[in-house]
Amino acid sequence: MEFGTWVKNTMKKIILFSLLFQFGIASAASYECKVTRKVGPENIVSESELKKWQYSIKIHDNAKSELERCSFAPSQNMVTCDKYTVDKVEVDKFIGVKKFYYFRGQFDVQLYQDMAFVENNGRSSISFGRCKTL
Repeated sequence: MEFGTWVKNTMKKIILFSLLFQFGIASAASYECKVTRKVGPENIVSESELKKWQYSIKIHDNAKSELERCSFAPSQNMVTCDKYTVDKVEVDKFIGVKKFYYFRGQFDVQLYQDMAFVENNGRSSISFGRCKTL
């Protein structure tokens, strides 16, 4: 493939992806984000622990955005979620990352264009993973 053709095709894909992202994330939507990596100041949570605790984040991106932090609750023998009303939403104008802030709990969730996410829990651990539209 010629370099010029490659550049042209790549640019088309970037523009298409940008438009899809803009309409998908800019409008009201909900996302389920599975934690695939969790790192703390003194440890990295193992694959078996991630599987056991089933950590996830739900993002409800609408006029009154909400976040849900979910994990397995042994006492209830099921996954349960705590819901938080988002205090502030920001969109980075340079790379399009959408940031959801909950101030009282001192945590935030960042949703990237490729549907990757990062959760900073405000107590020195960070979770990473991928989201899908609900």
